[in-house]
Amino acid sequence: MSIRMDVSATAEEALARCAGAIAEALSAATQPSLCLAGGTTPRGTYALLAADYAAALDWQAVGYWFGDERCVGPAHPKSNYRMAQESLLDPLEVPGEQVHRMLGELGAAEGARRYAARLAERLGAQPAFTVALLGMGAEGHTASLFPDSPALASNELALGLEVPALPRERITLTPAALHAEHVFLLITGESKREALQAALGAERPTPSIPTSYVRGTIETVCFCDAAAAPNEV
Repeated sequence: MSIRMDVSATAEEALARCAGAIAEALSAATQPSLCLAGGTTPRGTYALLAADYAAALDWQAVGYWFGDERCVGPAHPKSNYRMAQESLLDPLEVPGEQVHRMLGELGAAEGARRYAARLAERLGAQPAFTVALLGMGAEGHTASLFPDSPALASNELALGLEVPALPRERITLTPAALHAEHVFLLITGESKREALQAALGAERPTPSIPTSYVRGTIETVCFCDAAAAPNEV
């Protein structure tokens, strides 16, 4: 399935449009689940969900998962969990049993082993989220799947690995686990334009383009600003 582009004039508008799409998809699901992205860009979307869509659905009934995590404790400034907790989970008063965080403090290998087991226990051997939110780095990585990573070809649901960015030790879902009805890519900034162009041009899974491995069963939408959008979009 191809990527549908949703281009906004500004980054702020892209974040808002993505927030609305997430709320709409989750509200239509019987057993909603949301796979969260880390990084700086999604924080704004999470804050908008908590502020503008608090009454749109029962957020306490959603299952929350993570696409990747740095191998740090949950209170560490670099923790993806902490960012989501501060901007989304706590403001919406989500109960702890609905939040499935990656145990980065256990180290990459053990944290990945436990997360894969939890995914299989709760969602089955072939997990499928309602919504998977993904970002993309300037070099094309998504989650902690960097270009040409061996994790792209893994059959494991989660892997511990070292990446070419600090902190290097990470836990990531693999393409084997990144299945969702709705895959939403949130990409802003001119530095992402070249990588986004490559992603749009990939007709099949390509190791140099990690996002080419992830497509939604209902839709794959890229919410981006004009700065990130390739010229021909």
